Amino acid sequence: MNYTVYLIGPHLIGALFIVIGLLQRYLPPKNINRWYGYRTLTARSSQQAWNEGNRYSAMYMIKAGAFVLIVGFAINVLAITYVTDFQTRQMIGYIILFGGAMGVGIAMVMATEKHLKKTIKNLKVKPPVKRRK
Repeated sequence: MNYTVYLIGPHLIGALFIVIGLLQRYLPPKNINRWYGYRTLTARSSQQAWNEGNRYSAMYMIKAGAFVLIVGFAINVLAITYVTDFQTRQMIGYIILFGGAMGVGIAMVMATEKHLKKTIKNLKVKPPVKRRK
């Protein structure tokens, strides 16, 4: 039996989120920058908001990645077991892969922004000013 079909599938996006979350947690960006870390206007409003945004988003990515890993693997096994057509199975995998990546990314930003707005309110830090270009 070819076991590579069980290794490659929609659960890989969960593994990717776990790796990125662990990198961000154990190698966090020290200063506000435009290249690495959780970079929204709210997070860049102060060093405290930056640190908290990166801490919170890293933990969220690790937890969400574990969830997507487990669900993606289960769906992959079910698709391999019950869907006999290779193209249909591949399309299911791509839809779940794309949906998982987009869903986790959007949910992470929404949850982190909500957390930062609550935290900024408690820290008495001014909210970010929108800049004109």
